[in-house]
Amino acid sequence: MASNNNMPLSADALVDLVALRDRLNAAAHGDRRSMVERYAMGLGRSTNTVYNWLRQYADYDSGRKARTDKGSSRLPDESLQAIAAMKREGVRLNGKQTMPIGVAMNVADMNGITVNVSQSQVARLLRERRMDAASVMSSRVTTELRSEMVNHVHQIDPSLCLLYYMGGKQHLMTEAKFYKNKHENYAKVKLKVWRYVRVDHFSGVVDVRYFESAGENQGVLFDFLMWTWGRQEGRLNFGVPKLLLWDKGSANTSHAIKNLLDGLGVRHETHAAGHSWAKGSVEQANNLVETHFESRLKLEPVNSVEELNASALAWSRAWNANLIKHVDARLVRASGEPMVRDDLWNLILRAPGALVELPSREVCQWFMAGRERERQVNNLQITFAHPELGRAARYDLRAWAEFIHNRQRVTVTPLLMRDGLLRVEIARPGAEPLLVEVEPQRDFDAAGRSLSAQLIGEGYHRAPETAGEAVARRLAVAAYGEGTTVDGAEALREKSARPFADFNGGKGMVAHTPLAEHEAPARLLPVATEVQTEAVRVAGRSVREVQAAPLSHVEAAKRLRALVGDAWTAEHFAWLAQRHPGGVQEDALQTIADEIKAGRTMQPLRAVGGA
Repeated sequence: MASNNNMPLSADALVDLVALRDRLNAAAHGDRRSMVERYAMGLGRSTNTVYNWLRQYADYDSGRKARTDKGSSRLPDESLQAIAAMKREGVRLNGKQTMPIGVAMNVADMNGITVNVSQSQVARLLRERRMDAASVMSSRVTTELRSEMVNHVHQIDPSLCLLYYMGGKQHLMTEAKFYKNKHENYAKVKLKVWRYVRVDHFSGVVDVRYFESAGENQGVLFDFLMWTWGRQEGRLNFGVPKLLLWDKGSANTSHAIKNLLDGLGVRHETHAAGHSWAKGSVEQANNLVETHFESRLKLEPVNSVEELNASALAWSRAWNANLIKHVDARLVRASGEPMVRDDLWNLILRAPGALVELPSREVCQWFMAGRERERQVNNLQITFAHPELGRAARYDLRAWAEFIHNRQRVTVTPLLMRDGLLRVEIARPGAEPLLVEVEPQRDFDAAGRSLSAQLIGEGYHRAPETAGEAVARRLAVAAYGEGTTVDGAEALREKSARPFADFNGGKGMVAHTPLAEHEAPARLLPVATEVQTEAVRVAGRSVREVQAAPLSHVEAAKRLRALVGDAWTAEHFAWLAQRHPGGVQEDALQTIADEIKAGRTMQPLRAVGGA
């Protein structure tokens, strides 16, 4: 007899098996079980194995009919569904099930839900109907993702490493030391070691680097991006991707990092909640680093993060090139063909433009300022010092004049590796902002003027109408009538033409005459009191004194003679008395003296009939 259940039976065994089948068909139904048991005992096999052989090799049919109630139960479907739902809600994010079947049955029973079968029966029904927690958690069908070429899609994921360094020595966060009294011991490690892993989705190339930090922050992330996308000695892969996938970490979504990625032209997306499988490549890479590299560090410790990074670079270089003896580091994907990661990355030679060099660190740091930049539009142009150009350049916005007002402020973002290209965001009332990409002006004459400028004496081409000018034109029409231009409205204003003259049947717009029709309401006012300050009292007294005591004609004449000298004559005294019969105020003396000096005094009047 064959020794393996799945191996074909010998010819003698088949003859014996057919003879058993014939005996079973001839025997009474109650004797068949014992006949199979004796046959199985003689071969040292189980009765189930013998029945399987009979069905497979001897075409045996026991004649037993399936129960008509197979698959059914006394437990109502609603009850089973409620129990399954309670167990599903008790599953944590890490997959641990926190509600046993018995607890779910008890809660259901307390809430009036029928539970009339045993716990084992409920468990069997949950498994049969694929309603147990394991089946439900694995019910999601994920979508297979494909990248187009090397450096098309990169995935990055930071993780807290179990290693840390204190006193120039490597330590490990052991479970006994850090989880029994977790908070107390964990707080002692001020600088923890963070592992940053990057994977190229197309080739599967893995890059890893470690940083000492209190936590994730944008500074560490910036350093990692500069490292992983820059050229490194001894590492084959480098370059800026077109798309970056990662988690919604605070450092990842900081304005400065997003500003950098926008400047580099890298689309950046976070996977949807509950869809961490979308960056499964980097999740697997983290596990590879932990098991294939970090597992070696306990056997051969390193004394600093610098030494750790040197070892990590050596390991990743060997891993990507499949150079580790006894370890097959090749990829096996849907095609079934094992592939070396570095060989796949080298296919970048077949894709012109796929390898994009990272700009200098200084240029990249310019984008980490973390703020948007604004420029004011003047004559449909803006000026901006692009970090790649190293100088101020002019950018012409005439192509979008219809959306722009002169002196309007626009938001600008320089784009790297695009030869000075600038992304300009133009706000539009009641609509989404307009995003345009503008090249700097490059063609100039020997005097430094733009070759696109109007050449004097070669005709005149009016600049395109801006949004501001369009508004001004509409306002001119509203004020002075259809067909009026902005220049025409200005000419009419210079002539003091009346705006809105066609209102009220040609009478013009009234602006103030209706105000006279309003009758102000009568109001009671309290009696006002006089100001009683000492300064006001002194000023009032001085005024009264001056007004009550003018200079006499004799005193005034003495004062005037001193002011005008030899110009004073006896006739002036008579003129003074006639002009100021009540006396002369002191503050009038200088004016009178000026008149005498200028010869503008009048001769005194003489009485009619006098000598």
